[in-house]
Amino acid sequence: MKRLIGSIAITLLFSAGASAGNVSTEPQFNGQTQFNINLTGEVPQRCRMVTKQDLSIVLDVNDANAKASKFKFKAWCNGDNTTGKLVVGANSFKNENGSVIPLEISFNGTSGLINKMNNASSSSNYHAIEMDMSVSNDTDGNMGVSNILKIKPVVNGYEQAGDYSTNMYVALYPR
Repeated sequence: MKRLIGSIAITLLFSAGASAGNVSTEPQFNGQTQFNINLTGEVPQRCRMVTKQDLSIVLDVNDANAKASKFKFKAWCNGDNTTGKLVVGANSFKNENGSVIPLEISFNGTSGLINKMNNASSSSNYHAIEMDMSVSNDTDGNMGVSNILKIKPVVNGYEQAGDYSTNMYVALYPR
């Protein structure tokens, strides 16, 4: 009985193996034979930004004539056009006591304000800037010209003393 079950199992194994591995093509009149294999793949849309600048910026908050700080970056997207969507925002620029200094963020003539009500932590997830921008789509990955984002604290001279800090995000999406 054991022998019968073993021989049936071996017969099934060889017959299944033969049918699974029996892939061939018929030769053509000149003796050639070939396989046609379907290949697929996808290149996702993506963007890239680079900067040589330090990612920590000390803002001038000494007086009402505070100067804007600049953040320079280059951008590239592999889309069919030369436009990307730039999104910039930050949490409130505040000290340990909760006092907030508003920040004016500007890029290519568009500006927005980060303050106590309008910031990345607000219920509406506020972005200071959300706009289309020109990007390079050079097939060699050439990043194009530098873009300049300006960050200016809006001070009036009556700010509460202390160390102020926040974090900012700059995101680029393909169009």
